[in-house]
Amino acid sequence: MGFLPTRNFQESVFAASSNFSGENLKDNYVQRNKGCFNCPVSCSRYCSVQDGPYAGTKGEGPEYESISAFGSKCGNDNLEAVLHSNMLCNRLGLDTIGTGNVLAWSMDCVDKGIFSSRDLGLDGLGFGNHKAMIQAIHKIAARQDGGDILAQGSWRAARTLGGQALVVHSKGLDYPAVDVRGTKGMAMSFAVSPRGGDHLKGLCLFEVAPDVYSHILKSELGIDPGDKYWLKYETKAGLMAWQEDWHCVVDSLGLCKLEGIALKPVLPAHFHRLLVTATGWSGDVRDLRRAGERIWNLERMFNCREGLDRKDDYPPERLMQEPIKNGPSKGECLDREKYETLLTEYYSLRGWNLETGIPTSETRSRLGLS
Repeated sequence: MGFLPTRNFQESVFAASSNFSGENLKDNYVQRNKGCFNCPVSCSRYCSVQDGPYAGTKGEGPEYESISAFGSKCGNDNLEAVLHSNMLCNRLGLDTIGTGNVLAWSMDCVDKGIFSSRDLGLDGLGFGNHKAMIQAIHKIAARQDGGDILAQGSWRAARTLGGQALVVHSKGLDYPAVDVRGTKGMAMSFAVSPRGGDHLKGLCLFEVAPDVYSHILKSELGIDPGDKYWLKYETKAGLMAWQEDWHCVVDSLGLCKLEGIALKPVLPAHFHRLLVTATGWSGDVRDLRRAGERIWNLERMFNCREGLDRKDDYPPERLMQEPIKNGPSKGECLDREKYETLLTEYYSLRGWNLETGIPTSETRSRLGLS
């Protein structure tokens, strides 16, 4: 649908994406499946590179986010370099999304002349240069030369080096592998997330794959998605609140996000049945969702105490001003007025002050948080 961030969100379609196909990975690099203890899915893969400049690369992954971070976001079409970057981050204790984003942002800044590759002590850092990308990862881990600044992440690095307008983030956290200009509800979900641009707090696949989840949208929420649901602002406030609450429940039950949220037909009723069977708990499905709502509001209250409010619940300005340049969603961007209406509706459903986003005393009392 044209939502793959490319060249630091300048584009949303990556011409070389076929290089990163599941078939290519499986046929040439995957050695075996891996999974968490006693899980029948085994969604992880153990990969290795046998030949070429990255021979000897081996380890778990890469996952979709890592492939996007070191692939399309950095304009890099070399899959073996992506595998090597993923291995380095795993061994050096670096987050692949944050590392890939700070590199993509740096490449964008170099491309636009905000600072140079030499300013960072790097050789030829730019979109598509996978050798410079690997060099930068080593320097970030060692806090060497410009890597000492980049190790802070793109939001903080930009405060030192410039290029703040090119950072795609909410609350300082870089966005994952979704261009939310074409997914209006997810745009709000990333922005209001207590951790910022975080796909693990409210990623809603129901929005981007309504043909797959249409029966759930209708049965659980009474929503008829219609045509191109991902481009609509209507009904998204309720959908996102519902998804966020159940994300909290899944986390608290110790369930996997992949099984608990992304895959059908696991539904709230199933979560409830698992909990009742395991513990004998006497609450119903509504009580279980209320627990998720309580968690979400408690996290919100923590942030409000630290000074965050409505001003912090917006997508980056770049995504409101720059339309998508190519692909099926060409021309899409976030409409400020419609987003304001969506955010106000979300606050109202949540029981938060419409001006500040702070949970009201009535909401806190209802949830037992006063």
